[in-house]
Amino acid sequence: MNPSHPAKLGGRFLRGRTLSTYVTWAAAAGVAVGTAAMIVVLSAFNGLEELIVETYAKVHPDITVTSEEGSRFDLTEEVEKALPDIFPNGFYTLQEQKALLRTSEREVLVQVIGIPRASWFQTPWLDSVVSGLDPTYTFQREAALGYGVALQLGFTQLSGLEGLELLWPNGEPDLGLDVASHFGRQIVSPTYIFHVHPQVDQSTILVDLGDLQKWTSDTRISGIHAWNVADVETVKEQLSTLDPSLIVKEPKDREVALFRVMKSEGLITTGILGFIVLLASLGLYSATVLLSLEKERQRAILHAIGMPEKTIRRAFWWSGLWVSIVGGCLGLVLGSALVYGQAKFGWIALGQGYVVEAYPVSFHLAESLLVLIFVFAVGGGLSGWATYRLKSPLTILRGQR
Repeated sequence: MNPSHPAKLGGRFLRGRTLSTYVTWAAAAGVAVGTAAMIVVLSAFNGLEELIVETYAKVHPDITVTSEEGSRFDLTEEVEKALPDIFPNGFYTLQEQKALLRTSEREVLVQVIGIPRASWFQTPWLDSVVSGLDPTYTFQREAALGYGVALQLGFTQLSGLEGLELLWPNGEPDLGLDVASHFGRQIVSPTYIFHVHPQVDQSTILVDLGDLQKWTSDTRISGIHAWNVADVETVKEQLSTLDPSLIVKEPKDREVALFRVMKSEGLITTGILGFIVLLASLGLYSATVLLSLEKERQRAILHAIGMPEKTIRRAFWWSGLWVSIVGGCLGLVLGSALVYGQAKFGWIALGQGYVVEAYPVSFHLAESLLVLIFVFAVGGGLSGWATYRLKSPLTILRGQR
């Protein structure tokens, strides 16, 4: 690089053991700390979001298909024929019915989900069975209970002797005195208790789809579930083409409020951190001004030998930018090291009762590079503000001001 290039000169101005040099590198340390803090906090948000997404991946299927027609609907012939090709990894239809589940002593409101018995173990819900009976036995009107439902009914282990009464509204009520006729009634035998997530466990029981359709005298379905879907967007397009009335939802669509809150908190936190980085970089402005005042004689000499004022200002602008670059890069290294250490060693523990032992973090390189660009932009702007009126009059060489 040409020795007289502004970038080269700007770097040389930062050498030495003067007051301005110490102030300048203190400003670089402030920029580094602010950058590291921004990277660490953003990584913490990323880790938390990924943990929530992973958690809800066990609660909601990759694809849930419902209809604008209402809570229950019939599939068109075209859609039925296309489903095996659209979901090569498997799918199942389901019917839902709110009901009252009770024993002789307790009762609980539940969401009864009818899924073909052969498809029960396609769901991650039954990957976490905490109690199950020998599958070689034949059970009529078999049911799988969420752990929260079983707990409310007073048991957490199955003996095979449990019989539970299931009641649900049966058509339109009339004015007759026979209240029992207003409800459908079945006795179900619990064969599994599963424990996946409170949102499911507290109110869900599974029964065979064929059984539920017989009990409700309704062959329509409430939806389609598909897990392990490779290309969600393609599936949406295919189903929309076949039947525009179908509604296709991902887990994030079913938890809109939660993810909206997380996104809002992330944006607010990013804005606050950006402001903190800006405050940390204000020291850069002061350092650049102090450096230019301390180097006024060198500025005058450069002007005297023919260097334009504009080039001199650019050299001091580069001094400030170099501080921002060095501070930002050090902050990136420091922040990355802290994130790696937390991910590897779990320095910040959450204690017992949480789904993870240590606070989750996730480092995203692209996001960190955007942080660096922001830091460089702030540094460049403050340096430009500190030097845009900088002048190097030759009278300084004669001892005049």
